[in-house]
Amino acid sequence: MVLGNPFEKSTNADKQSSSSGEGAALPFDRLAAHIADFILLLPIMALVMAPFRRAVMEAKLLDNAYDSDWALLQGLVAAFAVGILWDTFFISMWGTSPGRAIFGMRVVDIWTGQKPRAFNAFMRSLTWYVSLLSLGAPFFAVYGNLRRRPLHDRVGDTEVRARSTKRQSAPPQMWELAVGSLFTTGAVFFATLILTSQAFVFQEHARLAEEKDEPKLCDEVSIAADAWEGRDARPTRISVALSLSSSGMIDSDCLEREADFALWNGQGRLLGYLAKGLIRYGRDIEDSESYFAKVCELEPDSDSCRIVGWYRDFALQGDKAEDEINRAVASVESIEKIGRSLLPKGPRSARSTTTPDWLRLMVLRELFVQKGDAQLILQLTEEPARYEAVGAKLVEYRVRALWRLDQKREAKATVWTSADALPRAQRVVLTSWLCNRELYESSRLSENGQCSADAHRACEMMESAADEVNGDLSTPAFVVASLRHAECRVGSGHAGRATFSELAEQVEESSGKKLIESVRLLQSSLSTQPEKHILGLTQLRELAALPDSEEDMFVTEANIRLVEELGKRPVTDKKASTELADLRERWYKSQKARHYSDWGRAIFEALVKRQDWSRAAEVGVILGGEFDFDRSLQKKIAVAAWKAGKLKLASELVDSLEKTRFPASIESSVFSDDAQSDVLNQIRRSGGNKKTSGRHP
Repeated sequence: MVLGNPFEKSTNADKQSSSSGEGAALPFDRLAAHIADFILLLPIMALVMAPFRRAVMEAKLLDNAYDSDWALLQGLVAAFAVGILWDTFFISMWGTSPGRAIFGMRVVDIWTGQKPRAFNAFMRSLTWYVSLLSLGAPFFAVYGNLRRRPLHDRVGDTEVRARSTKRQSAPPQMWELAVGSLFTTGAVFFATLILTSQAFVFQEHARLAEEKDEPKLCDEVSIAADAWEGRDARPTRISVALSLSSSGMIDSDCLEREADFALWNGQGRLLGYLAKGLIRYGRDIEDSESYFAKVCELEPDSDSCRIVGWYRDFALQGDKAEDEINRAVASVESIEKIGRSLLPKGPRSARSTTTPDWLRLMVLRELFVQKGDAQLILQLTEEPARYEAVGAKLVEYRVRALWRLDQKREAKATVWTSADALPRAQRVVLTSWLCNRELYESSRLSENGQCSADAHRACEMMESAADEVNGDLSTPAFVVASLRHAECRVGSGHAGRATFSELAEQVEESSGKKLIESVRLLQSSLSTQPEKHILGLTQLRELAALPDSEEDMFVTEANIRLVEELGKRPVTDKKASTELADLRERWYKSQKARHYSDWGRAIFEALVKRQDWSRAAEVGVILGGEFDFDRSLQKKIAVAAWKAGKLKLASELVDSLEKTRFPASIESSVFSDDAQSDVLNQIRRSGGNKKTSGRHP
């Protein structure tokens, strides 16, 4: 509050004021004059603020609080500028404004009693709007001095006078001084509080805007980059991101952000373009090709350009090949060539550089997809990785390659020795896979449904590694493996039937719950509770017939179990043969389901048990593409083809087996079926030169 000096002497302006009959204007008249001016100014202010109001709306639609606040602040400044110019112009020209003129008031220079100079009018108007931002606290000084002069009048050396003696103000009384002081103090306090809080809000919005403008990098990549081991300099973020992407640890959105960051700041442009091309591969061929072209433009002789060349030659332009088979063969040979070029050329101690993990993982992934040389896969997994999660993926590739080569004993030993050292998530994946493999092997080899000791061990490792908080217990792969393991435990008396109910509580999908319930009913003996067994088989048929076999793993498992149940029926059961034929046709029609090897293998094993050699050979030919390294299956397919009268096919299968013969120790440990060996010897002796007779040889 600005107090006047009650002892100041009268000036010439006071004498002129007295002679003209003018006096200090009433405070509420001054307020009414300002309201009148605002009404006249409002259309002009609205017009000036229009662009900024539009910017505020756009910022709100984009959920950008900082831009919204900034546009609002700019609009207010523009509106205040109009008000300042309005007051400055009218007061400096005529000593009054339209609103003040309505109430018979004018603004005069305190020293001369005439209209103020332009500078004084400008400073007075500027101070008035600054006072307005302070919730009008300085305005209450109108009650604090004899001439009713608040802060803006003090700054501009001005006074507001009324011509009519009825509209003139008497000197303030004591109660006015008290009220003015109280309101001024409160207004100053609240103004300080509001302005301070708004400053903090604006600062926070600015910080959030800066974070929003910064690239959103992946926490997984940051953690991996800090923990990456290496003799050389720390790897770039984009190379780490490509390694994690090839390992399945991050999704395409995360890789996209890292690629944008690499291209934005120039750290790894080559791999940035490669990552962008890989993300778009299969979705937008032209866009993917444009990024791949940039890779080879930057470094034509780099590893990145070589892998790009494989994608461009055998993936993006696959329709130029003569046929699908030739394209597939050329694709496999090309990726194998790249893989062999990555193999070490000398002792590890003599090598100065090692293959980047992202390149090795990318080649290994394509070798598996293209069903490349399993021995090459083993060689590429010998070099240790520089990050534990990447190393876990190499262990997984190695175990799967050993399993493909029928070196199952070595595969299991690798899992037993390395599982405890793997990160939890990768340990769950690897042990779930081995548990499933062992359980399917047990269901094929065991007549009484008992599981092997290795199956129990793998499944127990899977269950101990799984974490409910991370959702491991509800994943379909875990549930399917746990269900088969529960059957083994219930069948051997190590668990009660309540195990099935406990397992069903973990499942979220209705198809999973229905599968568990049907298996529980099938566990009922046909001799003691035939009605439950029949009900379980009916529910299994209903689930297997759902049109979700390509996407729902529980529906696929229902088909596999239905095939296994039918395979137990006598050969003379015609209904079982008919239903098995329907399941085979269902498997044929579903392109994705044909790649579900366990479903197809279950059909093949059931057909072999029923001695339906012709259909077994047909299924085996399709499976041969999926299990081209599974020598035990290939031998069974050759035997089925021979017994179906397809001598040439049988001979070709045996010839391919001869070209990849294993050491005698491995062969003897895997194959011991004398009857099968006799048939294979017959096929070798025939050489495939006999004509197909269509009869049992």
